Amino acid sequence: MKIKTIHQDLKVYSSIDELEAYERDLISKAISFLDLSYAPYSKFHVATALLLENDEVISGANQENASYPLCLCAERVALHHAAMRHPGVKIKLMALTARNEDRTDLGPIPPCGACRQVIAEYQEILDCKIRILMKGDQPEILELSSIEQVLPLGFNSDFLQSS
Repeated sequence: MKIKTIHQDLKVYSSIDELEAYERDLISKAISFLDLSYAPYSKFHVATALLLENDEVISGANQENASYPLCLCAERVALHHAAMRHPGVKIKLMALTARNEDRTDLGPIPPCGACRQVIAEYQEILDCKIRILMKGDQPEILELSSIEQVLPLGFNSDFLQSS
């Protein structure tokens, strides 16, 4: 037996002021998209803004349902929306934010496991690394250079293709 070590370094910004202007703008748009979230049950609102290679910005916000398995996450809403409106256009940057109506101390919000898998699939489909900025209520922002940083042993099409 041997041990395999997985190590990831994340960029941490102490405030939005440390980001480039276009990154601040995308996070601000994501924050404004929180109002499009439908979260009457959890009160946990999530929004995403995608900056595409063609400079188009695509929004996404979570959409809940009383039958929880039918809920849609903001990341998947935005990714599918981008794929429908701009097929094949690469994603330069994703800004992800959230707010909880019952709390004001949320740190940066990472994608859930299902969204990590979908982001990985879009990276494969579009042949690009999707950089992700994550922000909560607090000033700190985390940056992922790609989804592999939080999904290092991801499942992909290589496992499904015959050799």
